[in-house]
Amino acid sequence: MIRSPIYSIAWRSAVMLLTVEIATVSALRYFTGSEAPPPPIVANAFAQPFLVVHVAGGVIALLVGPLQFVRRIRARRPALHRAAGLAYILACAIGAPAGFILALGTTAGPVAAVGFAIPAALWPVFTWLGYRAAVERRFADHREWMLRSYALTATAITLRLMLPAAAFLGLEFLPAYRVIAWLGWIVNLALFEYYIRRSRASPDSPRFGSLEQLART
Repeated sequence: MIRSPIYSIAWRSAVMLLTVEIATVSALRYFTGSEAPPPPIVANAFAQPFLVVHVAGGVIALLVGPLQFVRRIRARRPALHRAAGLAYILACAIGAPAGFILALGTTAGPVAAVGFAIPAALWPVFTWLGYRAAVERRFADHREWMLRSYALTATAITLRLMLPAAAFLGLEFLPAYRVIAWLGWIVNLALFEYYIRRSRASPDSPRFGSLEQLART
């Protein structure tokens, strides 16, 4: 019990730092031009204009998404929760189609193309299911679908970790890139799904009660 708050603070801090780092690097690479993007990404057949569109949507979703899961904001600032949720939905609606088109234009071959296209297709589906559940006041389902949606959003973090790790291990770029195109989002979904199912099984978990109580106020 003593380690639990420390663990929670540690992983939340790590996610926050990685999110800020990715947002900063993305801005430098794709919006200011002060840092050169990786050549394989620039070589994408549809990089112009869809790369900037995808990055913009992805960065906004990555920054706004965590606010959706802060219980204090949901309980004390419901208007902020809804506004952040709307911004997240719009960011996904912009970033996902552009990401799907970029997947088709990858220079890493069809295996990587399919690996990138699947999460790009699932991302708006999960987000829409979460939105619809909220509208229908099914708040437990809403939270679960938004967690799955953010798992795909956070693929940007996973890729940021896996690509340097592959280089550090001395793996060839293209074979590793093709594997990471799949592994990045599969690992995230598996971890988030484990968390969701573990939360369901916990009788004292506050995950849904607080949302349902908030809906009735």
